[in-house]
Amino acid sequence: MNFNTLLLEKDNDLRILALKEMLNQVDQQWSEISELLSQIETLSEDQKFPERQLAAYLCAKIQYHLDNFDESLNYALQSGNYWQSDLNDKFNQCLIKHCVEQYRQSGKASEERIRLIKSILELSCQQNNHISAIGVAVECKRIDWVIDILNKWNYPGKMMSVLHLFNTQRGEFKEQLLRLSVDLIYEEAKHGQIPNEEWGQFVTVLIQLGEAIKVAEILWTLVTNENHYKLQSGTPLLLAEQLCIDLAQNQKPQFIQKIIAALPIDQQFQEVRDKLIKLLSGEQQRKAYLYFLKNHRQVDIEVLNKIKGANDPKQSSVLHGACMFGHGLATAGTQDTQFLQANQQWATKCNYWQRFTATSTLGMIHKYNIEESQQIMATHLAQTNPFEIGGALYGLGLIHFGTQDQQLLLKFQDQMKSQKEQIIHGACLGSGLVAFASEDEKLNQDYHNLISKNESIYGEGASIGYGLLNAGSGSIEQCKHLLLLANQSDKDKIVRTLSLSIACILFHQEDKADIIIDQMLQSNDPLIRYGGCFTLAFAYVGTGSNKIIQKLLSISVNDVSEDVRRAAVISFGFLMFKNYEALPKIMRLLTLSYNPHIRYGTAIALGIACAGTLYPDAISAIEPMLTDTVDFVRQGALIALGMILSQGNKDQESKFETIMKSINEIAAKKHETVLTKLGLAIFQGLLDCGGRNLTVSLLSRQGVPKLNACVGMLWFLNYWYWYPCLTMISIALQPAAFIGLNENLDIPKDFQLQCNTKQSVFDYPPPQKKSEKPIAEKKTVQLSTTQKVRARTNKKDLEKKQLDSASQGVISREQSKMSLEQQPSEIVKQPSMIEEQEKKQAAPKDEPNQYILTNPCRILDKQKKNIQLLEGSRYQPLLKDRKQGLVMLIDSEPSQPADVISLTVKPKQPIIEQVINQQPAPPNQVPEEFVFDEALQNEEQKP
Repeated sequence: MNFNTLLLEKDNDLRILALKEMLNQVDQQWSEISELLSQIETLSEDQKFPERQLAAYLCAKIQYHLDNFDESLNYALQSGNYWQSDLNDKFNQCLIKHCVEQYRQSGKASEERIRLIKSILELSCQQNNHISAIGVAVECKRIDWVIDILNKWNYPGKMMSVLHLFNTQRGEFKEQLLRLSVDLIYEEAKHGQIPNEEWGQFVTVLIQLGEAIKVAEILWTLVTNENHYKLQSGTPLLLAEQLCIDLAQNQKPQFIQKIIAALPIDQQFQEVRDKLIKLLSGEQQRKAYLYFLKNHRQVDIEVLNKIKGANDPKQSSVLHGACMFGHGLATAGTQDTQFLQANQQWATKCNYWQRFTATSTLGMIHKYNIEESQQIMATHLAQTNPFEIGGALYGLGLIHFGTQDQQLLLKFQDQMKSQKEQIIHGACLGSGLVAFASEDEKLNQDYHNLISKNESIYGEGASIGYGLLNAGSGSIEQCKHLLLLANQSDKDKIVRTLSLSIACILFHQEDKADIIIDQMLQSNDPLIRYGGCFTLAFAYVGTGSNKIIQKLLSISVNDVSEDVRRAAVISFGFLMFKNYEALPKIMRLLTLSYNPHIRYGTAIALGIACAGTLYPDAISAIEPMLTDTVDFVRQGALIALGMILSQGNKDQESKFETIMKSINEIAAKKHETVLTKLGLAIFQGLLDCGGRNLTVSLLSRQGVPKLNACVGMLWFLNYWYWYPCLTMISIALQPAAFIGLNENLDIPKDFQLQCNTKQSVFDYPPPQKKSEKPIAEKKTVQLSTTQKVRARTNKKDLEKKQLDSASQGVISREQSKMSLEQQPSEIVKQPSMIEEQEKKQAAPKDEPNQYILTNPCRILDKQKKNIQLLEGSRYQPLLKDRKQGLVMLIDSEPSQPADVISLTVKPKQPIIEQVINQQPAPPNQVPEEFVFDEALQNEEQKP
């Protein structure tokens, strides 16, 4: 049909016929029909043409196929009833999306377009698709539309279903949405419309609004007025205790202190209040984790001997420190010091800053052991060696991390007045760890005074302490002040650590931090730009923002400083750990970079993001770097694989054995470099971390980026410049455990879980066997004449025995066979029989596909999907979907006696000062200095 001819006809019927035929064919033949667009547009504008709306609708279709969506929408709005806004049609979906997008970006639209959007929202509500309608209203930033839709939606628990939409917004509009939701959620809670699993989201809304007092009101109402809120299961006290556990894990100490202060003091409920405070302060969690790590440790002494043997301290003092750190990681939280006791003389052969680091590893070993910490460190604090004293103060800080112990902080502040810079450095680190995120004004002033003196050693310690103390505060004024101090200082250590402290302060601040980030990234000082990369990643931590990805990629390619480029690549790990599956694709080309700093950064970024996941794509990307030509790239690959493979085995990941074989080959190299051997020690420590019960985790059980873990990982990475920062990884470690608690905060022994896999898949690996080299037997050379004489003698003896046996006639055939079998030198078993016996012994036994785990137990991230609750059990978790961490248990038989593990520990009376006074300081014994044997080193390097 010649459409052009028909359109030129004066008869309207013929032109209408042409329009209808073209409309039927436009989706298939739009390219040919588009040549007649000008004529069709003329008809749509002709006031005398009876089917102007039909022509407009056809124009809309043609413009849609030409990707002119704005013009298409204009014509569609003129087409009247011809355009039916069916939500399932691609044409309609595209135009509606375009209309909403334009309105969202500009905040302005014609009345026709606004009516269109409102009609679409109405249609969505009629089709019972209220969540999509609220999503459109939120995108358009129209809170009045949101309220209108919520009023029309009669669905219990509706607010909990749309909170994720509110959290995608930013700034004042987000706050308006959250405040709108609070009152509605309160009503849902009173009518029992909130499942137990979603109460945490309810409290999160109040946290985001900074409503610590309201959070305290909810907790207090739960424990004092059981009828106020209706729960779907469990008791209000259990729910309050579970909320306290989650709050302690995710929130800053300052916010927690406000909640505790807002809890009323009532003698009637004093016991219950004490329970809540124990959980909010983290005291009870530390006791539970201490019990678990101490009683479920699987510390393999042979692994520690392997670390010690592979790194010969005679080569370098760095290797001695590497061994000590590897040991500290492997035994973290276990209180297991048998290896150190068995190697006391070896352990003390370190001096200077290596002694400082080695002493601080005791803080890792005794993680959570607050009650005995001061007695453990008393001996080291009583020494005269300033490196040992400083390391002991640092270790105390690791043990007491986040406890806000005021008495201990006073001790640290006294030590910060010392004349020894090593002691001041350790006191700064220790006090920052103890007062983590508390924003203590007195400590801030002390740090500022030390930084202002512009001395490298304690200036660096004070800068790190400042970042720890103010982590997550989001104070722009503090950041401006630190940036000013960094620009005034000429000491690299101070400038770098001040820049990293700004990153700690701006944690999760997103666009609020853009002003400071731009200043840092535009600085002429590469050390400030270095910190700017991490500040950018920390401000948008875990968001996976495309805008930030592009910015980091640009820095990693264009910056002239190797340090800045390396930092930009490492920052991907902090940005992407919530969506780690996408990271190997982004890193694919960077792993092939000619620049070793980029390759190192790529490995570390993958290690951070994929820690504990055994993600095959990440392993495949890092594996080639194990044989890289540059030693620090091999070191980075080893550290990254240690984080990724932590708690893994060959049954969980097929490449595990291949990787271990490659790493054993590296360890066997006699002339491997010091940096690679340092990576080996860290790898082995991460693999066996905490007696196989701890793993690096930057994400909380509730899917929230953890401030303490991210900050700990950031300072750990500063080991590149300052080895004592290695032990900062202690605060990024999390037990891979399920610990169920009853209302009294004890651990019921008779609660069990079922794992629907073979036990070997997630079981602890068997301990390594002690390697013993077989002693070669010395062969004695014999003359041929001697051998002939001995053979004749043996033959005569054998003939004599046979004659004696025949004369006696008492040895039967079976007895003679038995007697011969007792002479292995004369009778040899057949090879086929030996092979069959070996096969029978080596054949694996049939293993059941499920097994039982008893509370408390180790549960890995990959194991959670295979965990099943046992029906008919006395105890059931309050949160059914929670398979890790501390979980409150519902007791169906509370009146019956229970077999529990009590976590109540009597506090120790002595404090540091008393212990020192009771035990006089030992005489001034200078430890044996490390002497580098250059002749031995040169001799060993000879081929």
